[in-house]
Amino acid sequence: MRFIRLFSIFFTIRNTGIFNDLLPGFNPLFKTFFAVENSEKRFKASLENLGPVFIKLGQLLSTRTDLLPKKVTKELNLLTDSCAPIPFSEVKEIIQKELRSKSEIIFTKIESIPLASASLAQVHKIRLNNDVCVIKVQKPNLKHLVERDISALKLASKAMKLLLNSYPRIDPNTIIRDYESVINNELDFRIEAANAKKTFEKFVNNNYLYVPKIYDEYTRKRVLVMEYIDGIPITDLRALKRNKIHLQKLSENGVKIFLKQVFEDNFFHADMHPGNIFASKKTPDRPYYYAVDYAICGSVKESNQILLAQMISLLVERDFYSLSQLFIYAEWVDESTKPEELEAVLRSNCEPILDQPLSTILFGELLLNLFDAMKPFNLYLDNDLLLLVKTLIHIEGMGRQIYPDLDFWGIASPFLNNWFKERYSVKGLIKYLVSKKHILTYMIMKKIEETQEMYSNLNGEK
Repeated sequence: MRFIRLFSIFFTIRNTGIFNDLLPGFNPLFKTFFAVENSEKRFKASLENLGPVFIKLGQLLSTRTDLLPKKVTKELNLLTDSCAPIPFSEVKEIIQKELRSKSEIIFTKIESIPLASASLAQVHKIRLNNDVCVIKVQKPNLKHLVERDISALKLASKAMKLLLNSYPRIDPNTIIRDYESVINNELDFRIEAANAKKTFEKFVNNNYLYVPKIYDEYTRKRVLVMEYIDGIPITDLRALKRNKIHLQKLSENGVKIFLKQVFEDNFFHADMHPGNIFASKKTPDRPYYYAVDYAICGSVKESNQILLAQMISLLVERDFYSLSQLFIYAEWVDESTKPEELEAVLRSNCEPILDQPLSTILFGELLLNLFDAMKPFNLYLDNDLLLLVKTLIHIEGMGRQIYPDLDFWGIASPFLNNWFKERYSVKGLIKYLVSKKHILTYMIMKKIEETQEMYSNLNGEK
């Protein structure tokens, strides 16, 4: 059964022509014998047709800017996740199994027609006491579907490892293992609830983002109850204008949310596509966002925070030699890479974009160009950075749709300058050391013990 499913998946994807771009040289098994137009669009459509596991896989692959061409990752970023709802009788059955005696409270005041339906779950409006809420209900048999398709993908990844010899630092087995972890997390709504509450705490004193309240007593592995929000879909420009939302402030606040989450909180919503983001109708002159679906969240290693901030600064300064040294030091490219060679490639790819006024440059687009240029040097990025780039592309893209003159650089530059000053001032360094006191104490004591042991051994030898 696994092999039959694998062959079905393989030929569906092969016929899109996606391997023509991905694999070099002549390869009649994986490559089509003729050129395929719009292979990236065909690839996206094939993933949607293969079902929920592959829709989610496509969303993960949209982050793999170190593996896939820019045109493919951009197309995969457009993957939609809406599909037909399951019958209400099945919804009630799942609620009953998960909530048991508490399900009766839900059943008395639940709307049978869903507000939305995606590949993994659907959402119904309910009333709890005097609160208007929604209940997110996982669709049935997903565990079986995920296990079946992950099993087939693991088998395929072994073959892909042999074929991707032009990408020696990228391991398909690791990609599938990471994906398995991501989708299993998405199937446990308790993880989403915990992420939402953590984000709520980070923004409790902030005017840019509101996180709907989670009702823990009605949240289980396959059902989640949260506050209902009456927001405007971020892509509905007519509704935004009709409600007199200040579009410039709204788009700029999106960038501020991104910068705060990445550099101050080190915890960011990593699935900020338009279906998960809404604008509040309240205070149109001081607009803010509602964000839902916290199943996928990311955090950035401290070293990558610094690298990202330095990269932005060096790009603005057009210091491509220092930028090439930074990428080599960070091991984003082969350690054998010569800075002069990488500098020349970075300059030729980025300078034409940077010749435009900074306020008109799409930073996400610039990063994609940067990564495409670095692929011949065996580009490899950590998962946290890949998620971050995808999030940035969504935030910046939505911001430009709302307000075409959004100046990402104008907002990011002063923020990063202040961040650097606070982080690397004497006060900032002391604060950092205090926050790490436990691990630093352990490391110091461990080193003392090792030194004493080495000294004892030397004396013993004498």
